[in-house]
Amino acid sequence: MDRHDAALMEASLVALGDRYEGMAAALFDRFIADHPQYAPVFLNPEAARERMTRETLEAMLGLAAGEWWVDDAVTNFIDLHHNYADFSAADYAAWFALVIATMAERAGDDLPQGASAAWQRQADALVARVAAVTRNHEVPVRA
Repeated sequence: MDRHDAALMEASLVALGDRYEGMAAALFDRFIADHPQYAPVFLNPEAARERMTRETLEAMLGLAAGEWWVDDAVTNFIDLHHNYADFSAADYAAWFALVIATMAERAGDDLPQGASAAWQRQADALVARVAAVTRNHEVPVRA
């Protein structure tokens, strides 16, 4: 738990404000452009992108705040995405980094100093959790 990071992260979301609008679509499109092999696995990107973005932000902020549900959320991320493809910890790291960079770009000079580093510390901790999850082998990877 890092209350200082949590406060910076919350302040960055406030600073982002209305500039959040359209961020999920831009993020998802950019991720798919950088990882075209995953384009076919998302059958309904319009449904996935907003949820993926919000759940990513919530998980990082929840981790900083010491929320009890974060480890369960990470396991759910793994199991859910395992239905689509065999995403690696590096894939999650790339997504988290893209979320952080896009938020910083959109917030611009309004982003509190140190906020991106706070988000990145939580992203790194989430990636470590992702890497540590034993995948549920009852959930098949879609071929």
